[in-house]
Amino acid sequence: MPPIRTRFAPSPTGFLHIGGARTALFSWLYARSLGGAFVLRIEDTDTARGSQESVDMLIRDLKWLGLDWDEGPAADGHASIGPLGPYFQSQRLEIYAGYLELLKSKNLAYPTFESKAEVEAEKEAAIKEGRTPAYVGHEASPAEMAEKTAQGLKPAWRFRVPEDGVTEFEDLVHGKTRFENKLMSDFVIVRSDGVPTYNFAAAVDDSLMGITHVIRGDDHLSNTPRQICLYRALDLVMPAFAHIPMILGPDKQRLSKRHGATAVGEYETQGFLPEALVNYLALLGWSFDDKTTLFSIEELVSKFSLERVGKHAAVFDTVKLEWMNGQYLKKAPVERVAELAKPHFERAGFLIDDPAWFLRLIKSVQEKARTLAALPLECAFFFSESVSLSPEAKEKFFAAGHPAWLEALASQLDAAAFDESSLEVLVRAFAEAQGIKFKDLVGVLRAALSGQTVTPGLFETMALLGKPRCVARLKAALEWKND
Repeated sequence: MPPIRTRFAPSPTGFLHIGGARTALFSWLYARSLGGAFVLRIEDTDTARGSQESVDMLIRDLKWLGLDWDEGPAADGHASIGPLGPYFQSQRLEIYAGYLELLKSKNLAYPTFESKAEVEAEKEAAIKEGRTPAYVGHEASPAEMAEKTAQGLKPAWRFRVPEDGVTEFEDLVHGKTRFENKLMSDFVIVRSDGVPTYNFAAAVDDSLMGITHVIRGDDHLSNTPRQICLYRALDLVMPAFAHIPMILGPDKQRLSKRHGATAVGEYETQGFLPEALVNYLALLGWSFDDKTTLFSIEELVSKFSLERVGKHAAVFDTVKLEWMNGQYLKKAPVERVAELAKPHFERAGFLIDDPAWFLRLIKSVQEKARTLAALPLECAFFFSESVSLSPEAKEKFFAAGHPAWLEALASQLDAAAFDESSLEVLVRAFAEAQGIKFKDLVGVLRAALSGQTVTPGLFETMALLGKPRCVARLKAALEWKND
């Protein structure tokens, strides 16, 4: 059995979509789990929509996710690293031209000058007349070729699909899959501008690059019989295929922008950790034991198999992703969380001038955080000059009448040591002396100091706010009116 080789072959026409990232992850995991190689190939023949900027973003996002490749584009996104390159399809046009000539010599490719409108009209006519929907293109005669080329026109080239029989293969997810050849149209393999189409270029490249397993979304399932026809016609070694389920939104429609963020880069901006996103993506279509949800990357590599990939579409659940991200944030070193969180605070206008204090702040909120981007909003009262009561905090603050005794507590705090343990001793003693239930006093203090009903521990919050702000906020709270 040859060494396992998988590939991810994106078109650089935009950002790395969540669906593409999941495909890359499954391909990467399969190769790594079996000690194989993972190849990154850039399918950049769409010069109208592709860009170097998109290539750079793809490479950056894959690196952020931790999906490294053994062969493919170099770090600069231009050159190729590996013995079977180049790994940019735009640099392989001569290779495709040679295989087109081979198909011509076998009478398996023919020229056509049909317009897109003519092709569509023929398909519609076939449907109306009840004819087989497979489309056989109009093959240009030698005379027509001479006439058209004299006019400066160039033909597209179609592959001649076998008229009879079936094309079948054993899909590693869906099992035995078969297509009747008579239902397949002769398909374009090289456009009139000389650029190969996806099916032709991918088939040639996968074989020449020694790809043993093509893992991709099941929206490509209908492309596979066409590519198999090409492998056979060109006498190329064919890889195994595994078509993984699509990712849907909560409404069971294909995941798109209307469902929220769909780009990997957006999730980084929203404050998700790459290991949390990788863990979540792995569970979209794959499971280990139907109950375990948290996996380190090492565990995913050791446990991943195509046998446990399901056939049915997976639903993307942002709430579950946020929960999972929270689990990773909870376990991450506080120094790392603080470093990653700092840009989010700065974008919110909260300047960090005391790194040690900021580290304490992050440690106080890390336990309950879901995303890094949400932290500045949750911590805003630590940076503001004053606070305003939320409706819930207002109810809590005025539940037992106007707490005039806050002035006395403010005076005691003004002379107190301001560490957590000392503050707790002082506040408990104050509550006992005033005949106030401790939990009621805590609720009032939390509302007065933050304007909220939920914060880190009260005494931790007080120590972080510092004596001057705590005293000032308690005194300011004396002026609040319950109206």
